[in-house]
Amino acid sequence: MIKYLLIRMASALPTLLGMTIVAFAIVSLAPGDPIEQELRAMGIVPTVEDLNALRAKYGLDKPFIYRYLDWMSRAVQFDFGTSIATGRTVINEISLHFPATFTLAISALFGTILISLTLGIAAVASNQNTASFLRALTVVLVSIPSFWLALILIYIFVFYFGWARLVGDGSLRDLVLPVITLSLGSGAALGRVVYERIRAEMCEDYVRLAIAKGVSPAKILLRHITPRIIGPLATAWTNALGGLLGGAVIVESIFGWPGLGQLILQAISQRDFPIIQAYLVFMGLGFFITSLIADIIVIITDPQLRRKNSHE
Repeated sequence: MIKYLLIRMASALPTLLGMTIVAFAIVSLAPGDPIEQELRAMGIVPTVEDLNALRAKYGLDKPFIYRYLDWMSRAVQFDFGTSIATGRTVINEISLHFPATFTLAISALFGTILISLTLGIAAVASNQNTASFLRALTVVLVSIPSFWLALILIYIFVFYFGWARLVGDGSLRDLVLPVITLSLGSGAALGRVVYERIRAEMCEDYVRLAIAKGVSPAKILLRHITPRIIGPLATAWTNALGGLLGGAVIVESIFGWPGLGQLILQAISQRDFPIIQAYLVFMGLGFFITSLIADIIVIITDPQLRRKNSHE
């Protein structure tokens, strides 16, 4: 297991390195001067000497390759510099907003699991007409963009029924609509995976034997089918967490949830390059970590892979 993890992390190093280059290049080569824009937003008309001094302070006067190497040497120590807009360290800014985003993503993951299991099992256990309706509903939910679904939920639950509020304070009450928005689409997509997995296992001989013995469908599902499909499903759910973290940006901005989505949108509008670069790196790390966890789950739940890795 340890050998496999080391090989897996080593193989991911070129990808992570390329990700840092892209993150740094996209932001650094963007047109415009963040220093001048921030000063003008504050009502200050800077002189050339002021601009040159601030560019030197933030290292923006150096060539691209030197700026990247300097940035990379600090990034591996999780030192991404100072926010141009607030003057606080980037890590401090991210640490203030990350808990809210992580809470939203984890809550949406539980919602995704619940919705996927409900839709998948219901489609298998229902008659043909109901199953067709559920599959059509799945297609609709997957096809609706998250921002449009968010606006629909706002209209229904905020303006029509008045059960929720549009501008909240980050409490658990304000978490409900963002979680529903994120989990409906991903839950519907994974509900199709649950359905296909169960249908495939129902064609196996051991299931037919259990049916011939008179075992109830519920016991067949829980005792025979579930142990064989839980590994692939857990892998799919874990991989979905990375998408939920990335997809939270738009949803957070619509519902005013105080997470990384609010931070990155403010950074983009203010051309706060250090914040943008750190955000791109952390999102890439998030996808890598969730993918690594998914690989570990595959090994743990697959007896053949577990024996293979134990022998190695």
